[in-house]
Amino acid sequence: MGEAQTGHEVHQQHEKLVRALADQHARTVAQDHDEGVPDEAFDVLMERAQALMAYETQMPALLAEPERVRSEKVIFWSWRAQSAVAIALIIAFRLLGYSNGWYAMVVPHLVGTFFGWPLKATVKNHLSLRTASVALHAVGVLLVLIVLGVLSPWFIIALLIGWAFVGTAAADGQETGK
Repeated sequence: MGEAQTGHEVHQQHEKLVRALADQHARTVAQDHDEGVPDEAFDVLMERAQALMAYETQMPALLAEPERVRSEKVIFWSWRAQSAVAIALIIAFRLLGYSNGWYAMVVPHLVGTFFGWPLKATVKNHLSLRTASVALHAVGVLLVLIVLGVLSPWFIIALLIGWAFVGTAAADGQETGK
């Protein structure tokens, strides 16, 4: 779609097409003689009307484009940042000689975030994927707090629920985008 237009620019373009159609209609009516409208004037009128209808068909996507671009950035960086968090935890485990079996939680988190890297935001799915990406940060914070011993291991249940939510939202977002 190229560079995202603002809502104001989209509406200005729409108004321009409406004015062009109205002006051509006025010219066509002025040319209307007893024998009818000349074919050339009618053809131009129809072309302007079709251009307006085609633009109006594209308008919802054009209006949603700035938000989609914002969502795409959130999705892109969220999944990569959580991969970095998981890698940092794994490195910390190795350097400190501390793991207590937490690899079993961190490695699946790392693998799961790698699956989020190729997610693409479309006009239809960007909100669902952005929600999943933001929720992923909450899951990441929960993971870090559990692994570092700040929270009780019982919070693993909340972590699993969070992963289920993120995975479901991301999968639903991909279904919507098709």
